[in-house]
Amino acid sequence: MECIFCAVRDDDPQVQAWKVYQERDLFISLNLYPYNSGHLMVIPTRHIETFADLTETERNRIFQVVIQCQSLLKELFAPAGFNVGWNQGRAAGASIQHIHIHVVPRYKTELGYIDIIGKTKIIIEPLSEVLRKIQARIHEFILPPEKK
Repeated sequence: MECIFCAVRDDDPQVQAWKVYQERDLFISLNLYPYNSGHLMVIPTRHIETFADLTETERNRIFQVVIQCQSLLKELFAPAGFNVGWNQGRAAGASIQHIHIHVVPRYKTELGYIDIIGKTKIIIEPLSEVLRKIQARIHEFILPPEKK
């Protein structure tokens, strides 16, 4: 397939997807290979490869939803902080050429250096449980876009 995120957006049955929310300009998915429980990705609906290609409306909505995702994750998982970011272009580490923003909850109990050097990571909750928790509460936090 040409783009895995476009396949997720379109609910392609050939793709293992963990989509938790969708609206006109964006959708939210769990990361299939999370850094931590609750690792979300906010993805524009349109297939675009750079942030410069976003409309002002899309850009504003995406960043509004990133903030709302942080509120949701604070409530459900009580992280000590977040990594929020994107990789644009293969040279920057983007493995998928459809721009997206990672929202990664971080915890004081993380080992950090040992996780990286040891190339190990223990995820305590299965994705199915994380999905259930998020889907049960997401509409309390992700508010519909304002109508203009």
